[in-house]
Amino acid sequence: MSKLPVSADYVIVGGGSAGCVLAARLSEDPSVEVVLLEAGGNGRGFLIDMPAGTAKLMGDARYDWRLQTEPDPSLGGRTMTWGAGRMLGGSSGINGQVYMRGSRGDYDAWARQGCTGWSFDEIFPYFLRSETFHGPASQSHGQHGPLSVSPVGEPQAIGRHVIDAFREVGLPLNDDYCSGDQFGVFPIYATQRGGQRCSTRRAYLEPALARPNLHIVTGAAAEHILFEGRRATGVRYRKGPMSAEFVARREVIVSAGCAQSPTLLMRSGVGPADQLARHGVRIVTDLPGVGENLREHCTIAISKFVGIDTLSRHLTPFGLAGAMLRYLFQRQGILTTPAVQVMAGLKTLPELAEPDVILSMLPVAVTFNAKGDAVVEKRPSFSMGFHVARPQSRGAVRLRDRDPGSPPRIEPNLLGADEDLEKLVAACQLVQRACEAPALASVITGDLRPEPLPQDAEGWRAYIRQWAGIGYHMVGTCRMGAANDAMAVVDPELRVRGIDGLRVVDASVMPEPVSANTNAPTIMIAEKAAEMIRTLHRR
Repeated sequence: MSKLPVSADYVIVGGGSAGCVLAARLSEDPSVEVVLLEAGGNGRGFLIDMPAGTAKLMGDARYDWRLQTEPDPSLGGRTMTWGAGRMLGGSSGINGQVYMRGSRGDYDAWARQGCTGWSFDEIFPYFLRSETFHGPASQSHGQHGPLSVSPVGEPQAIGRHVIDAFREVGLPLNDDYCSGDQFGVFPIYATQRGGQRCSTRRAYLEPALARPNLHIVTGAAAEHILFEGRRATGVRYRKGPMSAEFVARREVIVSAGCAQSPTLLMRSGVGPADQLARHGVRIVTDLPGVGENLREHCTIAISKFVGIDTLSRHLTPFGLAGAMLRYLFQRQGILTTPAVQVMAGLKTLPELAEPDVILSMLPVAVTFNAKGDAVVEKRPSFSMGFHVARPQSRGAVRLRDRDPGSPPRIEPNLLGADEDLEKLVAACQLVQRACEAPALASVITGDLRPEPLPQDAEGWRAYIRQWAGIGYHMVGTCRMGAANDAMAVVDPELRVRGIDGLRVVDASVMPEPVSANTNAPTIMIAEKAAEMIRTLHRR
C-alpha cells in the first residue's frame, strides 16, 4: 500500500468474505488502482487466528456487528442478535470455519430463474480456483488457490458415534460432499492452514498488501454512494471525526454484507421509492427489491448428555491451560478444531432428489437461554443443530432512517412459511430416531434439550417456535435476476439495475439460499465477479 489517492479505478465497500477476494484479484492488474474501505479493524489478532476463538469473537462488538432484529411474530415475538464479522475478512474471521459449497440443484435453480452463467457446472471452476485442499487428492477440490481447506485435525469420538448412528438409520456415508451431492453423513473440512483460521484476509489480502496499487482503509464507514445522474461516481465515508470521499473512475463495488449492502443502497437513493420517500431520501432509482427476499437458515438443535468424554472435559481451567500450551507450541489440539465436526444432508421424504435439511454436530452441547445468549454445557454432552436447506420463509431489511450511523431494521420472519416449520418437525423426529439407534443409544445418558422429549408433532412445533434461532447464513436482499424479474436488484453480471458503474458482490445477491454455510459460496461469487469485471474493462 502507498499514500491514499483521491480516486481509484475501483472503490470496494466492505472488506469481508467477498471484498477481500475482490481487492486481491482486481489489484493483480498493476495498471489499475483499487481502494478497499472497511468499517472494522484489520482482522489480525490471536483470537482471530485461533480456530476456537469463534466462541469469544461472536458477540464482541470489536469484531461483530451484533445487529438486533425486530420482534419476529413467527417465533412468538422474540428478538435476536444477528452476528456478522466487522473487520477485514468479515464473517470469515469469526465463523465456525466449515467449508461447504451446497448442492448442484441450488445453483441450477439460479440458472433456471434467469441467472445466466450461474449453473453448478458454470460456477464449479471458481470453487476450484479459490481453494488449496490439504486432504486426499480429489477432482472436487482445488490445489493452487489462496484459501486453505483441511480435514479436522483431531476429531472427537462422539463424531464417530453420530456417523455410525445415521448409517444405522439408512443414511449413506458421503466421502465427497463438495462434489455437488451432499446426501449422507460426513466429517467436515475446515478453512484452516497450519492449525490456524484461514480467513479471506489471511488467504487473499495478506499476500497482496505490498502492492502499490492497493489501498486499504480500515475504520472507514461508508455513508453514501455518490452519483452523477444515474452513474455511481464514488463513495463518501467517515473515519473517526473525518468525512472524506473517494472517486471511482470505473466502478463502485458494494460488498458490505446482506444487511449493510441494501441499507447503503437505500440510504444513497437506490431502493423502494415509497420507503425512500418516507425517510426523506432523494430517489436516484426506484428498485423495489432492495432489502426484500431476506432468506436465512432458521436453526433448531437437539442436545444430549453422554457417558463418554466429549469436548466438555477440556472446559476446566486445568484442561484449557494444557490446551493453550499445546496450541501455542504445536498448533495442535482442541483449540485448532472447529466447533462443528460432522454434518449430514438429510431427506425428510425419501423421494426427494436432494437433501432438504442440513445437520451440524457439535462435540459439546451449546444451548441458549431466554435472552438468546449461548450457554456451553460443562458436562459430557453434544448437540445436533439443523435447518431447512432452502427455506421458503422471507423477511426483509428496511431503512430505519437516513442517518448513516443507524443500524438497519431487520425483520427476519424466520418461520413465516408453514412448509419450513413442518420440515423442521420431520427433521426433529428423524434426528431423534438416530439418537435411538445403537451407536448413539449406547452412549446417551439423558436429554438436555428438549427435556422432556415432545411426544408428537405438535410438541415439536412448540419446541421449535420457542427455541429456534438464526443460522448466520443471511442471503438474498440484493437478489440477482433476469431483466424481466421486477424484484431483481442486480443482473447476472451483478450490476445494479438502472445504474452505471455500480455492482453488489456478496451473499446478498443470491436469489435463493444454498444448502450450505455461506462463506465458500460467497468467495466463489467474488471470484466469478472479479473475472467478469476484469473481462469487461479489457474490452
